[in-house]
Amino acid sequence: MLHRFKTGQVLELRSAPRQTNRPSGPCEVISCMPHDRGPVLYRVRSLSETIERVVEEADLSLGRTIEASIAETQSVFAAP
Repeated sequence: MLHRFKTGQVLELRSAPRQTNRPSGPCEVISCMPHDRGPVLYRVRSLSETIERVVEEADLSLGRTIEASIAETQSVFAAP
């Protein structure tokens, strides 16, 4: 299984009910963790904290503001 996100990408981290100390919000992918089976894992750093966490791919998404920025960039460079 391939990693959906890349190192350096800024994504939206969802909060987890069982891990109440993990904040939701923007985070940066620090590395893609190797795996043989099970969920795809990433090491991320929240933009509001200095610590790194390992999270499952299901807890990450592009987020609305990031998606809007990508769409805007694509429309600027689209052929007329």
